[in-house]
Amino acid sequence: MTDMHPKAAHPKEFLESKWKHAFTTFFDLDRNGLIEWKDFKDLIEVIGEVRGRRSDVFMTARLCLPDIWQKMTEAIGKEEEDIITLSDWIQLCESSRKLAREPAWQKAYVEYMFKLLDESGDHLVDQAEYVQVLGYFGVNRKDSSHCFDQFAFNHQGQLIHAIDKKKFHVLWKQFFHSEDPASPGNWLLGKKYKTQE
Repeated sequence: MTDMHPKAAHPKEFLESKWKHAFTTFFDLDRNGLIEWKDFKDLIEVIGEVRGRRSDVFMTARLCLPDIWQKMTEAIGKEEEDIITLSDWIQLCESSRKLAREPAWQKAYVEYMFKLLDESGDHLVDQAEYVQVLGYFGVNRKDSSHCFDQFAFNHQGQLIHAIDKKKFHVLWKQFFHSEDPASPGNWLLGKKYKTQE
């Protein structure tokens, strides 16, 4: 495990840099600066092409993504035919940090993401699965492999070959909520940080 961490930044700026990465990489698939239902439909199509239209993950995407979109727009007070701007997204992420419980849209999305990453269905996400799935979202193999090694380790600090659902949930929460640049979850969504020498 490397001991190099993202450069220190103002906590709010650091959080927003992670939220922006999630916005542009995993939601705004056509890179037009907005999240629209079209982005979700395009993702369903990509999953169908890569995994097959009879695959479990394709069926999961078809079932889950409309529900996630409905929950996201509802949480921000918009109609389903509306768009979500980056400013809306930042507000959504900020408000979720203040809630005692994980918001419905995020709970649904993290469940979906784990299923997407767990290609083999063994309830674990290994590096090969992680690298492949992040490739769907335009994260290159070198960066995703590097990121996996920053969070896939046990309590003794030893690298492990796969993470389970419980650890994934912990890392997810760190990504969206932690202001600590040393949190392993900062790397979960393939964001490769500039590091200190």
